[in-house]
Amino acid sequence: MPHILLVDDNQTFLYASRELLLQHRPTFVVDVAVDAETALTAIRTQDYDVVVSDLVLPRLDGIALLYECHQIRPDTPVILISGYGNLQLEQVAAERGAYAFLHKPVDPDAFFSVVNRAVLRAAMRRRPQEVLGEDSSWYPQVVEQADRRPNPIAERLRETIQSSDPPSTESH
Repeated sequence: MPHILLVDDNQTFLYASRELLLQHRPTFVVDVAVDAETALTAIRTQDYDVVVSDLVLPRLDGIALLYECHQIRPDTPVILISGYGNLQLEQVAAERGAYAFLHKPVDPDAFFSVVNRAVLRAAMRRRPQEVLGEDSSWYPQVVEQADRRPNPIAERLRETIQSSDPPSTESH
């Protein structure tokens, strides 16, 4: 079951977002935190599949939370949300490794879609066999081969593998 942490000092947004995620995917486990300090305590004890955080929080902001989260759990996708976003903030978030940057008011379908894709990405990185099923053997082999080849083609392949969404495992 995917485990998600929502961080926002606006409790209305926090609980509405939680309910939205659970409506779309009842198998999600969604924890909430009203500030970054509480979130960091939770991140230290629980390996979340995704962390979703407001940018403006009391004391420690979302960018600092992103940094600290990646120090504790480097492979956890962090989605930042802000009602005050601008291009400069988005660039800083991207440079610091944010999975996505959303603007409030967030469209509910877009919110769920971004969180769901981040969950799939986390699962692909952590447990590719669960995502890929019988085809899971090729993924580690491709990653290993790309890591051993120091050339531009391998670098593009490595970047694509690390940044792309997981392939669909649906049968047609």
